[in-house]
Amino acid sequence: MKLTSLLISGLTMTVFFSGIAAADGGGHKEVLPDETIIGVSVLLSLVTYFLVPKISVFELNNEQRTLSSLIIFTTVVHAILGIDDLKLLVGAVGFLGFGFIPLIYKIPFVEENRKNLSYLFIVYTLSIIIFYVYLHPNLMKDHSYDILGIITKITEVGIIGLLLRGEK
Repeated sequence: MKLTSLLISGLTMTVFFSGIAAADGGGHKEVLPDETIIGVSVLLSLVTYFLVPKISVFELNNEQRTLSSLIIFTTVVHAILGIDDLKLLVGAVGFLGFGFIPLIYKIPFVEENRKNLSYLFIVYTLSIIIFYVYLHPNLMKDHSYDILGIITKITEVGIIGLLLRGEK
């Protein structure tokens, strides 16, 4: 249980101390470079991949570990950018609560409805992707490609792919 507290504390500190980045409706502000946000997200997703078997009550295979890692990546990106934008922060909370928590804790309601909730999480993730494309129809911000947004959406497509593969 000590490892769980350490992981949650680390994620919380990262989110709170990353408050210098923000997002607006048309693209995030360039206060914290995209490379830094990607670096923090990759680091935390790698830590998640290696530590999630130790904190999960389930025996996770490599696909589930990868899924948890991708969920943490997109959660951290949305949390960092969502410090000043409630829409992105809600997206981060949704990924964390709806995608990651059921992978590590046994929740009776989730266990009884795992397949339906998995499909619902696919719809949620797809709606996040559609919302991004709606706000950035040409995938650009400030006259150049939004690399952070594109990488995050590719990660979310990976989440959908792993969820669909796991439901076969």
